[in-house]
Amino acid sequence: MNELFEKLQHLDLLIPVMLYAETHYKFPFIPSRLWKKEPEIIADVPHRLEPDADLPVLLLVKDAHLYPVKLIEVTAILINKTQRYILLQHTFQHFTLETAYWDKIFALKVPQNISGETYVDVRIKYAIKNKIKTVHNDNYRISEHRPFRVFIDPDPLPGTEECRFGDLHYHSHYTNDQVEFGASLPATVEIAKAMGLSFFAVTDHSYDLDDTVDNYLKNDPQHPKWHRMHRRVEGINKNEKTFVIIPGEELSVGNHKNKNVHILIFNEKKFFPGSGDGAERWFKTQPELSIKNTLNLLSSKALVFAAHPEIKPPLLQQLLIRRGKWSVEDYQHKRLDGLQVWNSEKDRYFSQGIKKWILLLLGNYRLSIIAGNDAHGNFGRFRQIGFPFFTLRENNKEIFAKARTGILKIPGVESNNLLKLLKEGRTIITDGPFGRLQLTGESKRIYILGDICRESIQNVQIKALSTQLFGWLAKIKLYIGDIENRIERMVEIDASGNKTETQIENLPFPRKGYIRMDIFTETKCRCLTNPIYIDRSSKV
Repeated sequence: MNELFEKLQHLDLLIPVMLYAETHYKFPFIPSRLWKKEPEIIADVPHRLEPDADLPVLLLVKDAHLYPVKLIEVTAILINKTQRYILLQHTFQHFTLETAYWDKIFALKVPQNISGETYVDVRIKYAIKNKIKTVHNDNYRISEHRPFRVFIDPDPLPGTEECRFGDLHYHSHYTNDQVEFGASLPATVEIAKAMGLSFFAVTDHSYDLDDTVDNYLKNDPQHPKWHRMHRRVEGINKNEKTFVIIPGEELSVGNHKNKNVHILIFNEKKFFPGSGDGAERWFKTQPELSIKNTLNLLSSKALVFAAHPEIKPPLLQQLLIRRGKWSVEDYQHKRLDGLQVWNSEKDRYFSQGIKKWILLLLGNYRLSIIAGNDAHGNFGRFRQIGFPFFTLRENNKEIFAKARTGILKIPGVESNNLLKLLKEGRTIITDGPFGRLQLTGESKRIYILGDICRESIQNVQIKALSTQLFGWLAKIKLYIGDIENRIERMVEIDASGNKTETQIENLPFPRKGYIRMDIFTETKCRCLTNPIYIDRSSKV
């Protein structure tokens, strides 16, 4: 009975599942519609491709150590309107897999005349115990197996000359448990490059990184998975000239009510335990560390952000694994660098996160906002187990790099020093358009995002860019925050087409406050900048 309790604690009712679906775990005496005597075989592609980039097709096989498989052939067909192109027809020569995890990226040339919305169908031929099978895009028993939608963009991401873009909340194959798993770091790098990204942060859960390497039901006090992940990141970064993986951890900690919430820690050399909401111990849901404890213990080089802080967990998660949400008391620690307000979707939690950020700014807390997607693999399609283990969900949420953090390119600051710029708030968040905001002081000095202006302001310069994919510009709003009076004032700027660039004078600036920018397109894509701060409070 105790063993049964240990297994039941991992119900999807307790933990939201967001990775590729693991189908080989099932409850005792309960049948599974997903289980089959085959490894998981999955294809994936990016949802968007940069101009002239090769199309990376990921082929992934998991649990072949349980069910050896012979790969025979993989074919990738691109479908554009009424035309079909065979981009790949690769035959494996006597290739039998018997490993727990294997993946391969096929970099495919796209015909030069192809752009816009296309579809990619990946056909996989394999043999299990000499029985030959063919599947499309995955071998899940009840998935739709439909082709992937890929937008082959004739334009680069808006603002790439002035910004580096990345995803700051991503889970890799170092997450691996009863119901989910992710993709490898090398595969993620190749797909990220093809999408126009320059970085991502790997932020696997603390309660996954404390497991043994080969058994997700057992913990190892030496934390070999965490150390292995850091070594892998270091090795990849040494070999990359223009791309950076930021090592991180999504840590479960206690808020001021001792409920489990999450923080993103970047560039910390020490592992922090956090298993309160990991559902690894029945009825043992107390967080090991509080937010305050953790922030006090971090090294000076680490960055820390509140992860999706305004998302309210479902009632069952509140009751069974003690999950909660951030509140004003939790944000008020000086060591906190900011908030991950954008978690893939522009939903009500996103709006609530922006409102909370504004309240904090008006309360004189200089906190930055960042964007991530909480993607677990999932480059072109979100696959997850629904009700365990009878349903499978597929949609376009929690997709890698759907929402992006842009870090400004600053002369003299190398691309591998992204953490310094991130800490200073030289950042924007976007799912499409780009925005640049600058101030010119009376001394002719130019102030950019994250700066503090302590002199009179002559003018404001703004720039907004978009492309056909993300929709033409519709609205630009400048928000001037007055900290002394706890109020924001809005100035709307005319915008149309794919570019707006203008200079504004005679704006009423407070003695102490900030200015930030918000850009909207016709297709409801959005870009928000972090603030430029104003502090002339010492002047008459």
